[in-house]
Amino acid sequence: MRWTVALGLAMVVMLTGCAQPQKPMSAEEQEWMRGVKERNAIRKSQSVPVVYESMGCTGHGNVGYIHSYAVQETIHGQFSRGMINGLSCGGIVAAGYPVPRTWTPGMKVKVRWKPNGRDYIEKTTTIPRYDEVGMLIVHFFPNDEVRVVVSNYYPESRYHPIPFDSSVPPPEPD
Repeated sequence: MRWTVALGLAMVVMLTGCAQPQKPMSAEEQEWMRGVKERNAIRKSQSVPVVYESMGCTGHGNVGYIHSYAVQETIHGQFSRGMINGLSCGGIVAAGYPVPRTWTPGMKVKVRWKPNGRDYIEKTTTIPRYDEVGMLIVHFFPNDEVRVVVSNYYPESRYHPIPFDSSVPPPEPD
């Protein structure tokens, strides 16, 4: 028994001596690894059941014309690289936005939009609780405020989570 312990220790010493120091990765290798990690996160996120829903937007108060807008989803709290464009504001786009079947606290999206005659604006907002999957609706408010909700009701409906005639955004969910 003593000789097996001695042999085992000798092998461990020999193998640790063979270890090579790891050289730093080049910028190209680091970019490749980031891509691998992102693809793995996407694959992992696909285990979260989603429903591909339409996306739309509406303006409140005196926001004026929204030339174009886009919404970027998160994958496990990290923003993906792609943004789903909604073209101009004022209708529903059958864009196939991936809405998780089950709401989870802290769900965030990044919205990028271009008010007429101005540069792009980009802000992150939290999606409030929803019990039923529906359309993703982006609400633009004065002072470059934005809110995003998931609802089965159009913004004009009295059942929609944000009143259509509201000119002040609701507070961000906790």
